[in-house]
Amino acid sequence: MKSNLFDPESWLWKPFGRIADFILLSALWLLCSLPLVTAGPAFCAMYDCCARCVLGKEGGMTARFFRTFRRELGLGIGSLLLWGAVLGLGLGILRTFTSSATGTDANVILAWGMAFLLALLVGVAAWVFPLLSRFTFRFTDLQLMSVRLALGHLPRTVAVAAVTVASGWLCLRFLLPVIIVPGLGCFLIAHLLEPVFKTYETGNAGEDNG
Repeated sequence: MKSNLFDPESWLWKPFGRIADFILLSALWLLCSLPLVTAGPAFCAMYDCCARCVLGKEGGMTARFFRTFRRELGLGIGSLLLWGAVLGLGLGILRTFTSSATGTDANVILAWGMAFLLALLVGVAAWVFPLLSRFTFRFTDLQLMSVRLALGHLPRTVAVAAVTVASGWLCLRFLLPVIIVPGLGCFLIAHLLEPVFKTYETGNAGEDNG
């Protein structure tokens, strides 16, 4: 009984281990996102650690994080700039519609339509960095595959977008959750996307980065 009680894999201690993983991953992501333009490759590295180390129970999480971060730095920055521009443009258009809507205006309909499109774009963008962490792509192929998978797995895309938006809102609104929410949110996203990625590990989606 005593050995089971103090076993780190027991039901009593395992949640604390997960919490520690989420805190560590959140701290690593924040550290590597300080230049802002590196937030994309940092998320890529965080996802890789969630998939391989937290879900897959592989060791060496910190070393793996920095290895993946360095490997995907170039494509990750380029992808972040691209989707940041797309989402920024969409948000600007949405604000234009909402600021000029009167309640009976056609702009209300346009605003709701733009909000739906913006949510879909968030979902597509959220596929990019997990996909990059798992497979090797050229820049254009990565973006096209992300759109293809996002539209082909729309319920998962909606769920991933919801997790992404909720995580961002919590961190920006209350600040304190930033110590754990990025890692936890990435873990939830990995749960949603890993079943899809496993069907491509034979090489159909590109070269496996694992």
